[in-house]
Amino acid sequence: MEEEDDIFLDAVEEVEDKMKEDPVQLDRMKDGAPISLGQGLEEGQLAIDKFFSNDYEAARDITCRYRDVSIYHALGYGTFNFLKAVMTYEQDHVDTASKILSQSISTIQLFRKKGGLGDSLGKMVKRKDYNEMTEMEVHAELVYAECLLLKAMLTIVEDENLVSFVKAGMKVRQAYISFKECFSILHKRDWSKDEHKEHFEGGVRLGVGTFNLLMSLLPARIAKLMEFVGFSGSKDIGMKELLACYRNKRCLRQVLSSLILLVHHLFITTNMGKKADCDIRIVEEILEEKLTKYPNGTFFLFFKGRYDMIRGRCEEASHWYKRANNSQVSWVQFHHIGCWELLWSAVYRTEWREAVIYADRLLEESKWSPCIYAYFKAALYCQLPQLTADEQEELEQLMSRVPELKQRIAGKSIPMEKYAIKKAEKFHSQRGRLIVPGLEMLYLWHGFSIIGQQRHMVEKVHLLVQETQEQVKDKTVEDDCLLDLLRGMCLKHMGFPLQAEDAFNSVLSKSSQITVDKYLIPYTTVELAILLLDQGDLNASSNLLNRAKNQTGYCLQNRLHFKIHATQLLIKSIHTREATTTVPDSRTSRPEPTSMPVLKEFSLTESSLHHKPVCSSKENLANSLSDCREVNPIM
Repeated sequence: MEEEDDIFLDAVEEVEDKMKEDPVQLDRMKDGAPISLGQGLEEGQLAIDKFFSNDYEAARDITCRYRDVSIYHALGYGTFNFLKAVMTYEQDHVDTASKILSQSISTIQLFRKKGGLGDSLGKMVKRKDYNEMTEMEVHAELVYAECLLLKAMLTIVEDENLVSFVKAGMKVRQAYISFKECFSILHKRDWSKDEHKEHFEGGVRLGVGTFNLLMSLLPARIAKLMEFVGFSGSKDIGMKELLACYRNKRCLRQVLSSLILLVHHLFITTNMGKKADCDIRIVEEILEEKLTKYPNGTFFLFFKGRYDMIRGRCEEASHWYKRANNSQVSWVQFHHIGCWELLWSAVYRTEWREAVIYADRLLEESKWSPCIYAYFKAALYCQLPQLTADEQEELEQLMSRVPELKQRIAGKSIPMEKYAIKKAEKFHSQRGRLIVPGLEMLYLWHGFSIIGQQRHMVEKVHLLVQETQEQVKDKTVEDDCLLDLLRGMCLKHMGFPLQAEDAFNSVLSKSSQITVDKYLIPYTTVELAILLLDQGDLNASSNLLNRAKNQTGYCLQNRLHFKIHATQLLIKSIHTREATTTVPDSRTSRPEPTSMPVLKEFSLTESSLHHKPVCSSKENLANSLSDCREVNPIM
């Protein structure tokens, strides 16, 4: 708690200094009409409804009006500008959002409970009495934590270097301290005289749930790094808290919890190989509710498309994505997210020409990752049976441009961009030839979890693989391995596990001959492990996962580690379930987890001072942090 006081007092002094330098804001605080907490919450809900009804300017105007005299207006105005910045990825928008978020934090600080020397000494002899805080002060504590998280995320985008990561980490740490304080307030305060507990409770549950869920998803290497500085997480607690916030229909943050739940079930579970964790019932419930309330809301139309996509209904998904894009014109950048999904819908259907159209638009308009867009368009050209002279020339130009378009985060390249550069180099070294790069992309972007639900789609891919194996001459060993990996995936989803196992083993038998696409061996090892797990051979599966986990020096390593981590958790849960079923013992039973966040308090105790850090150098730290951004460049 003393550490919290130091951070709080330092922050207050910093804000007071800024206010002295900026008398305009101070005057507005003195002269502006008082905004009650109730009015702030009411207008905050109105702004949210406008925003999700695609009336972005109206939402912005509502929050802008009292942003200097109301904590919820300040948070809303900062949030809308944050979303615009991360969607456009344009430096002027990022700079504007950063400035506005700093102003929002300064405004919110003025409403937090002031701490003095007497308060600090009092805490040494008695517990803090949260009933001494006004309702405005407890809400300010929560809004401060939320705004600080937004600022932390924007810090990385604002200046992508190691120092920015450190600054962002410090802000996340401060936000955690405030969330922990809010959790204590929620459970120790007498709320009988307060009118807006449900909004505060929803915000606490949203923050605690999101922290726990995100921490639980990290693979072992990054998780250990986070644990070293005091963080850990429980997926069960995270989901419980998020669902509690969603079930509170009157809560201001209910719609935000629904968005996080949709992202988790529709994107994270698929992209991390945790398809079984996708709760279709809650997804359908959220979409039905939100599309009834916001029938033309671009966000929920988009999620409806994603819902159809993960069910293997790609044509229906394309319909909803197009509706989402056509529902608004104010945020063209959101169209790029739709284009990204439309591209994959076409790839899953092997409609290469259609996919080229969307890749071309992304390359021309989106600033997220021109390197990946350029490679994707070139790879899609490679899938076409015939190209015009202009298309062939553009293909070669695109492959040449790929290395020039790479970006760096904390001094490191984005992993998928490194992969694209290696493939472009291989294209030139093989005199303008790559084997099924579009199908390779489909595999690496977890496409088989989607097309695997529609047999005719898998059979179409299987036929393309067979034709390539039979018709293409002068294939390299690595070409054969890629084709066998794809063939094994097709056979697995077509219901031929023994033939799939043979295909995977064929790849592994040539491991010593692979020199460029080294990812093929660990990735195939994991696919074989999952195949054996599906057949009930837990020990063999676990051994293969450990073998893959110990392999290093290949592209997209952390992407695979997320999948390994998810599969190992599944094996662990199976073992636990079997042990509980066969050997019931009340002495070893544990109570259900409470809502207490599993975010450890960090203090420089003797044990932590002597604990060996996971990353022993700045380079290793940068690697771990940059690997976190190994999801697709849009989502």
